[in-house]
Formats: sequence, structure tokens, C-alpha cells
Amino acid sequence: MRNRWIVLLALLVTASIFIVALPAYAAEVGPSRGYCNPEDTDNWGPNCTPIRKRRLPPATPSRAPEAPLKSVLPFTYGYVMTGPVALYSNPADAEQGAPPVRILNLGYVWVRIMGQVSHNNQTWYLTEAGGYLPAPLVAITRPSAFQGIRVGGMPATPFAWVLNYVQTSSRPGDKPTTNSVNYKRYDVVNIYEQRQVGKETWYRIGEDQWVVQTVVAKVEWRPPPPEVSPGEKWIDVSLFEQTLAAYEGDRMVYATLVSSGLPQWPTVKGLFRIHTKYELGPMTGREGKPDYYSLESVPWSMYFYQDFALHGAYWHDRFGWQHSHGCVNLPPLDAKWLYDWTSPYVPPGARVRAATQAEPGTWVSVHD
Repeated sequence: MRNRWIVLLALLVTASIFIVALPAYAAEVGPSRGYCNPEDTDNWGPNCTPIRKRRLPPATPSRAPEAPLKSVLPFTYGYVMTGPVALYSNPADAEQGAPPVRILNLGYVWVRIMGQVSHNNQTWYLTEAGGYLPAPLVAITRPSAFQGIRVGGMPATPFAWVLNYVQTSSRPGDKPTTNSVNYKRYDVVNIYEQRQVGKETWYRIGEDQWVVQTVVAKVEWRPPPPEVSPGEKWIDVSLFEQTLAAYEGDRMVYATLVSSGLPQWPTVKGLFRIHTKYELGPMTGREGKPDYYSLESVPWSMYFYQDFALHGAYWHDRFGWQHSHGCVNLPPLDAKWLYDWTSPYVPPGARVRAATQAEPGTWVSVHD
């Protein structure tokens, strides 16, 4: 009897060692049931015997590569430079012939990178929506570090941001000279005077310093719409100037540049209220069209009419010009400021909040 127990114990120990020694494969992957295709030698063997392939379990990624200016956003994003691209639960699955977990179609596609692993001397990125893709197919983004300015009330004069490198003229309509003053993109200037020269509008931004209207984006104080109560918060978006100003009643408190919808996808105009706010969320559109886009983890979105929203844009630095499919793109730092300033208030830890009758959303006025 004792010998039986010794034999049984030896068998159990041997089995456990065998089990531990097995590779950590999560599952086997093979061809789907149905008609055998003898010409498909990757999946079918002699006499239509299915070839079983092992799928490796998901790898443990290391930290995501740090993007330049990562302090602007607490995330790392990348532009997928080609398509379609297959994403796998593990980089080794691509070699094993396992099916991908998803496909990124050709288009304007950006992913949020959650981590990275190395496989066969190649780096693979793990994406926020799931799956790994080869790092050489992704360009890590550099988000815009531009940020608007706080304003302490009614500005004494209109002010503007310079949109391009420009040299001033001593008189409106004249060409720059050797005495011209140079301004670079995102410089802030005051506008002291305006004159018309033919069909062009010129602004005086300093003594004997004139620039044409098209090289700046102007912010000018506006009275609140009649619907806005005294002291109530509201946002003014100028589609002509591509600027935004935040007000508390008739007092301007903040201003910045935006990028609204391109002519073929115009931004809706009118007076609205923010109805829903999302800290992070995907945005996709134009599926199957040449201008298809897919954006992971768009930050600080404030929807004010149907699917039109004010939101952060990490994928470009074209603020001051039209650039979107209809939404109002904001520099990320400005989107965060507005997200915290507007109602409905989103408590810490919450990812979404809808306006209610007790707490209506902040007014948003959009005009030419």
C-alpha cells in the first residue's frame, strides 16, 4: 500500500513539473471550421488536418516613450503614418499568423500610446484602444505649447496674436523697409488704429508700425448676449478671427486662438449651452471617405450642439486658422483651463458630466 502512495506521489510531482515547464501560451489559434482549402498550406496540413498555432499571452509593456513637451499633456500620442495597419494582442502573434485584434484603416489616424515592448530587436507600441503595432509606423507627436492669456476686464484696446512671421510697414499699404520691426508667430500686440487701403485693412500696432489684417487674429470686447444673466459665464467664438474669449458677465477673463471647421465642414453658428463634458474620449468620422479620421483620447471636450464641441487638439499647431471637421479646436492648455472653468462642473475622478436644469451648461456664442 505504501509503495502505491509513493508511485502516485511521484506521478503527481512529475506532472506538476511538466505543467510548470510548459510555455505560457494563452490559447491555440487555428483555421475556422468549415470547408478545407488544401492550397492554404499555412492553415491546413495533409488530409485536411488543421494546423494549430499558439497565441502568446499579452506582453507586459514598459513605459510609453516620452513625447517632447509632455508637460503640456499627461499622455503620449502618435500619428499612424500608413494604413491599413494590423494590431496584435502580442507582437509575436504577427509571426505566428494569429488574427489581429483590430485594424487601423488608412486615414488621419492618431493613437494614444500606453507602453512599449521589444520583440526581435523591434519596438512595438501598445495603444489605448487595444493592440500592439510596430513603432516605425508611428510618429510621436509634439503637442502645441501655445496658451492664451488671462484678461483682467475690458481691454483698453483690441489686441491680437501674430499668425506668421511679419515685418511692419511705416505706413499702411507700404512695403517693409530696413527700419521695419519683426514679429514672430504667437506674439501678442495691441491694435491702436485701423485704416482701409483699397480692399485691405491695416492695423497700427506701434509707433510707425503697421501690419495687414490677414497676418493677425484680433480679440475685441463684445457685450454679452441678451440671454446671458448679469455676471454669468459665457464664451465668445469668432469664426472670422479664429479667436475665443471667455467672459463673466461683461468682464473678459481669458482669450486664446482656435481652429474652427474648414469651409466644407463649417462650424455651427448661434447661441448654445454646453450640454456634456468629457475628460477623454475617441473621435472618429468620415468612415470610408478620403478624409477619414480617428483620434484616440481627445482631451477636455465640451459639447455645445449635437456633436459640435470645444476640445483640445494635440495633433496640430494651426491655431488661428480653420483646420477642423466642424468642432472648435483648442490648444491643449486652453482646453484644460476652459474645461475647469465652465459648467457643468466635473468632480475629480469623474470622466463625463451632463448639464442639468439645476446646473445648466455655460453659454457658447459662435458668430462670424
